[in-house]
Amino acid sequence: MTNQDTLVNLSHLKLYYFKFNEEISKVYIGRGENLKLFIVDTGIPHEYHQYNWDEWVKIRGDWINNRGYTPGALPAIETADGKLFGLTVPTLRFLSKNLKKYYGNNAIDEHWVDMISDLANDWYADFDPSVWPGDYLPRDVYLEKKRPKHIERLDRFYAAKEGPYALGTEISFADFQVYHMIKEDKMIVLPPHLDAFVRAFEARPNIKKYMEEKKNI
Repeated sequence: MTNQDTLVNLSHLKLYYFKFNEEISKVYIGRGENLKLFIVDTGIPHEYHQYNWDEWVKIRGDWINNRGYTPGALPAIETADGKLFGLTVPTLRFLSKNLKKYYGNNAIDEHWVDMISDLANDWYADFDPSVWPGDYLPRDVYLEKKRPKHIERLDRFYAAKEGPYALGTEISFADFQVYHMIKEDKMIVLPPHLDAFVRAFEARPNIKKYMEEKKNI
């Protein structure tokens, strides 16, 4: 699959991210999983390469110095023609535009998706310090003071359209961010519209297959 406007070959992808505690089989951890879920849903053949920090430091230097990878950060993807593209939301948006899906049908849809994507990032910014050792936000403070506002406003967005996804019946890249946050935060009880969204998301054929495969690893 080659987009003639950007000359990017999406016939195969490599996804690069970190390995946490040597557990490469964990389904929900880190921002690389946003891209993993997205790529799985697209059906694009791909490989998932995960590195510990020492491995990444060596690769990072080579990518910056020899491959023009300016971000020097993960997650990143490599297209079939060897081009590197990085960071979570820019890469989700880049893939969506090249695939001509997952981003709505007009500028108003794009703005809606971008708003929800930003809200998911806001949630992650509050969540992350509450789970990593040594970070500054106690978990109980996060659960009581921070998380409720994110759930309330995202449920309001999902209530605004006719359908389970952020855009209604059509899935968008922001949905992958929201779903991943719900799972990474280990949420079970959800308000009605987010609950309906999660059930619809997990019923998508490629996602369902991926989740079953992960259970068996």
